Amino acid sequence: MRERLYKLISTFEYLVDVDLMTRPVKIEILQSASNNKPNFRARVWMQNTYNLYPTFLNIDKDGHDLKSIHSSDEINVEITSIISEDDSLIVGKFFNNEEEVLDYIISRIEIFLST
Repeated sequence: MRERLYKLISTFEYLVDVDLMTRPVKIEILQSASNNKPNFRARVWMQNTYNLYPTFLNIDKDGHDLKSIHSSDEINVEITSIISEDDSLIVGKFFNNEEEVLDYIISRIEIFLST
């Protein structure tokens, strides 16, 4: 049972340049609660701005789209599965230590941003 239990051990914020803006990428590193081997997982989010238009608040009584109410919101989008070579960051992977995990994640983020 403990091999499926992970503890959040660190949270980092990595600043990246996307187009002309600097965006924070949040990285959470989790370690297996089992003492057998240093198995790690991660969750990674990239913050982006989205213009949101609520559907029902933007329709008048005749059903016409008003497009009058909107918001520009910063939303964190999980990119863990996008940056992973496989599902190892999601299900767990052996690393020697936390620093090795972080270096791996940052390298995957950089590859993702270069495409």
